[in-house]
This record gives sequence, C-alpha cells and structure tokens, in this order.
Amino acid sequence: MCCGKYLWCLVFLAVSYVKCRTIYLEHDSPTREEIAFLKKYGYMDDQLDVDYSGDATYTADSISEALRKMQAFAGLPQTGSLDSQTRKLFKRKRCGVKDIDNKSSRNKRYVIYEGWPKRNITWNVINGASTLPKSRVEKQMEASLAIWAPHGGLSFTRVDRSSQADIKVSFGREEHGDGFPFDGLGHVVAHAFPPPSGSLHFDDDELWGDDPDKEELANNDITDFFAVAVHEVGHALGMCHSDVEESVMYPYYKTPVEKLHWDDIMGMRELYMKDVEPMPEVIEAHTAPPFAPKFTLADREAERDSVMDEEESENEIPDLCFTNYQTIQVIQGKIWVFEEEWVWVLHDRKEIEVGYPKRFHEIFRGLPAHVNSIRTIYEKRNGNIAIFSGRRYWEFDDRFRFVRRGRLSDYGMPSRVHELSTVFMSNYNNKTYLIQYERFWRYDEDLGKMDKGYPKDMSAWRQLPYPVDAAMVWRGDTYFFRGPRFWRFDNLLVAAHEYYPLPTAQVWFPCEHTPDMDRYIENEEP
Repeated sequence: MCCGKYLWCLVFLAVSYVKCRTIYLEHDSPTREEIAFLKKYGYMDDQLDVDYSGDATYTADSISEALRKMQAFAGLPQTGSLDSQTRKLFKRKRCGVKDIDNKSSRNKRYVIYEGWPKRNITWNVINGASTLPKSRVEKQMEASLAIWAPHGGLSFTRVDRSSQADIKVSFGREEHGDGFPFDGLGHVVAHAFPPPSGSLHFDDDELWGDDPDKEELANNDITDFFAVAVHEVGHALGMCHSDVEESVMYPYYKTPVEKLHWDDIMGMRELYMKDVEPMPEVIEAHTAPPFAPKFTLADREAERDSVMDEEESENEIPDLCFTNYQTIQVIQGKIWVFEEEWVWVLHDRKEIEVGYPKRFHEIFRGLPAHVNSIRTIYEKRNGNIAIFSGRRYWEFDDRFRFVRRGRLSDYGMPSRVHELSTVFMSNYNNKTYLIQYERFWRYDEDLGKMDKGYPKDMSAWRQLPYPVDAAMVWRGDTYFFRGPRFWRFDNLLVAAHEYYPLPTAQVWFPCEHTPDMDRYIENEEP
C-alpha cells in the first residue's frame, strides 16, 4: 500500500512537472525567430515547420527538449525553459555555423569534419571591412593562422590571387552569394566553410576593430576581428563547434583569445597528426602546449599537473633584490625584468604589477620551450616585440601573439655573429642598436637596412663598462646595466653621467638598503 502511494506520488510529481513546464511554454512560448534559431543551429528538425495560429507541429515537450540541448551546448543549466540566461543566448554575437550536425557525432569531446590533404595551405584576403583596412585584416589573419599552425604541423602562405588560395577571406553584407545571408549588426558576425571550400565570410555590417585595449573596442558594438578570425580559421581547417566554453571553437563570441584549448588541440591532432608525428621545428616556433598530448585525456591532464607540480618545487623564484638580471627592457611603457624563466613587470620604479613574477612562456606563447631564459628582447618601431636566442629571433605583436620567426641575417648581421648580448632602440635617433659584447651595430628599421660604418667598438660609449647586460630607454633617458649596477647615459655628451654607477636593486626595485649595495657605486666588479 505504501509502495502504491509512493509510485502514485512520483507519477503525480512527474505529470505536474510536465504540466507546469507545458503551461510555462504556452504562456512564454518561443518567437518565430527563436524557433528559427533552434532549427538553424541543429537543435530542432529543420524539415518541420510550426504555425502558432493553427495546430503546432512542435509540441511543448519537443521545444523544451531543444532548449535543453541548446542550454547544454552553451554550458547553461538545462531547465528546458526560456529563462533569462537562455533568452540572452538568442541575442549574443556568435558564429553562423551549425552547432549540432546530424552527420557528426559528439561521442568525442571535439568534433571534426575533414582536414586539408596537404601541409602547406595558401590564403588570401579578398577585401577589407568598412571599419578595418585590408592591410590590417591581413596582419590579423597571419596571427590567427599562426595560432593553429603548430598543432597540425601546418604552414600557411599568403598568395596574391584569391583563385590560387585554399583559404579565402572576404567581407559582405546580408545575402552575399553563398546562400547563408548575414543579419546586420549583431548576432551572426561570421561563418566559414570546411575543406575543400575554406572560405571565411565576415559580416561587413559589424563594426570591426583590431585593438581591444583601446577604449572604443570596450564598446559592445565593436567586434574584435582577431578573436573571430581564430575561430573561423578553425572551421576552414575542418573543426566543428565545441561545447567546451573555454575552447576557441565555442560558438559564441568571447574575448580575449590568446591560445588554443586542449579540446581544440585534440581535434587538430585527430585531423592532421593521427598518422604522422608533428614536425618539431613547426611545433617549436608557434603556440604549443607545454606538454605534448599522449594517451587519454585523463592521462594528459595527470601528466601535465604532475610535471607542473615538479617544476614548481624545483624552480624557486629568484629574489629580485639579490640577483644579476639577465636583461631589463622597457616594453609598452613598462619596465620588464628577466631572470631565469621569470619576468617581473613594473609600471614605475619600485612598483611591481599585480600578479608578477610570471614565467615568461605564459606571456609569450609560441616561444620555443628550449628558450629557457631571455637575454635579449626589445620593442620595435612598429610596436612588435622581438626576442633573440642564438642566431634566431621570435617576433610577437603588441598583444603578445606570435607573428613570425627569423634570423640575425634579417637585420644584416654577419654570419660570424652567433648571438647578441642586448638590443635597444634609441630615442635620440630612432635607430636600433644591436650589441655583441665589445661591438655594436646600428640598424635603420624605417629603411630596413644596417647603417654604413658598423660595427664599432663599445669604447665609443664613454665611461661605460662593457660588455653590458642590458640597455633601455626610460622616460627619455638611456640606461645601461651590468651585473648589480646601472649607468645613465648622456646622448649629447656621448658619455655616462659622472655620478654613476648606482645599485640597480635599490634604485629600481622595492628593495631595502643593505651595506652590500654600497659596493655597487664604483666601476668595479662586485
């Protein structure tokens, strides 16, 4: 008898729940636009129709089920009802590619179509946007492709003609010739087609920008082109949408985008690395995870956590007050201090930014793992940042995204130079000085060539010891660093000021005075 009552209560509750949910949907039913959304992105059968003026083809339960699917994909609570969070999804900026394709299966965390049957993929930008010139689109596309390249062992070559390109980038409005019209400002911002099409289409009714740090890009109406381009490139390489919110292939617009998530990387490995090992040189030069994926996802995550714990215990953070710095440089108006694998950033003397020190690989994602310390780094005239190691350098844009790598020969350096001790740009003549121990060269970045008459001897910088460890320009003055000391240089006198050196730690960093620092006011070794 008790069991009967218990079962009756369960049935009553279930019926009540369905009845309440049905009444709710009847009183707050989806609009035609919302039904169209559910059909367009694969949550409802797009072969059926609905007519709210007559008999509805879709029942309240079928609509509720579609809503639950959409909520699950977006990472929301699966209420099956049109709550406020779900309503917002219908209006969020997003990619126009379908989320759930009946042809694919989500028995894997990542979902893929098919990749390109080659490793060198060509690309072309057909036109720019109304708010973003073609040249800036090309720069952002190059950075977007670089994010994906190492995880498929791919290389990308820009070609002059779109007819020669595998990946074609264009901007259009409303109906733009592919049967998938855009919808004006907001909601769908772009869509792309997998191989062998490879076309990327961006809605020109959007207000596109490429610098999210600027005040105007903080406006929700402005859309960061790079963030969208990285996502759409994934489609052009064969990736589907992901329900992992941290993934680049998550369908809804989000910023910032700095690297791929493991879900994205696993999909690329499945597409391009299933039977072929990744090319080490390509992996090394681009954004790569610190630990190569192996075995199952659980194994990978356990291995990653284990290695990170081991590194934490083995690598103590150097004391900024008692160390010789490998280099000090001004980047984006802030002082960057490098020692071993660590970097400190100061927005003024003695004022360290919150969250530092950090491992520099966390910032410069794409710098090869074998670069375990940074001795030579500087900010170029165009705002990019170059990091030198041996005869190679790696260049990052002003948002610390990998752009390209090159060799010292790109600067016109002779082959006998195997490394540099420091590089800096002078505010006196806007020339780049490349210093190798007892010699230095002067490079003109505007002309892209070395000035004549170089190298010269470091003795030309009078009253400075050499070799120097670092050189930088701060608040209009030039400073040279060697060991625990630094000198301020007078560009007009071409000599160090007579009341230098001074101790670096005591003057630049929040370090207390110690008797040992008194020794660092003489031009002698410590």
